[in-house]
Amino acid sequence: MFCSQCGKGIEDDSRFCRWCGAVQVPRTVDSRKTLASDVVGSAAPDDLAPIKPWWKKEPVIAIAAVVALIVLVSIFSNGGSKSSGFDSTISSDTANLTATGDGPAPKPSTPNANWDYSSDVDKVRGGTTFYATTTSTNSISQSAPYDGLTTMSLMVRKSPAYGTDVLLTISSGQMMCPSYEGCSGTVRFDDGKAQRISFNGPADSSSEVVFVVGAKAFLEKLKKAKKVVIEKTLYQAGSPQFEFDVAGLKWDH
Repeated sequence: MFCSQCGKGIEDDSRFCRWCGAVQVPRTVDSRKTLASDVVGSAAPDDLAPIKPWWKKEPVIAIAAVVALIVLVSIFSNGGSKSSGFDSTISSDTANLTATGDGPAPKPSTPNANWDYSSDVDKVRGGTTFYATTTSTNSISQSAPYDGLTTMSLMVRKSPAYGTDVLLTISSGQMMCPSYEGCSGTVRFDDGKAQRISFNGPADSSSEVVFVVGAKAFLEKLKKAKKVVIEKTLYQAGSPQFEFDVAGLKWDH
């Protein structure tokens, strides 16, 4: 048993505390238990119980928090897939519109589509000749013997033998420009003023080809232009005008 004053252990049948000398009252087992609890303190049983975690105290709040967390994770994980599916649907619909002709067809992605580029090797001089060629966007009709449509081609050439040249070639007909005399025409770059231009005929006297006089100056204007119109007299066909889409010329030779 324990002393009712100092709380130290003493014999069960002691009437006096051997530690402090206080008079002791005999107690039953139940009274000793009560005394022990009194010695420890007067706290209520609930005050001495172990502290429970908050989720055990408030199970409803804990369940609600878990459910909210699951919902948030589900929303974020599905958001990316929904967006991807939406984008795929748009791409598919766009492709279907283009394929069926219900929407505008995409523009060609090939750069400088107005010009054809080529080259060949000059085996005699050991260099390379470069070409850039474009054809008129319009054509003209001629009388016999040149039945059918006639177009004009504009070519830029850089060769080891002749340097830089600009040539005009018609698909049919005659430009009548002898090499010993030359000829002339008119040219207009974009919205600029019409300019007279001189031509030389080829050495072989071909009537389908002429060379622009002042090729380098013509080429510089050509690089900056988007549209060019050339007027040239043809044999028994008047002075037709040929239009060219020259935008995007790449020439660094």
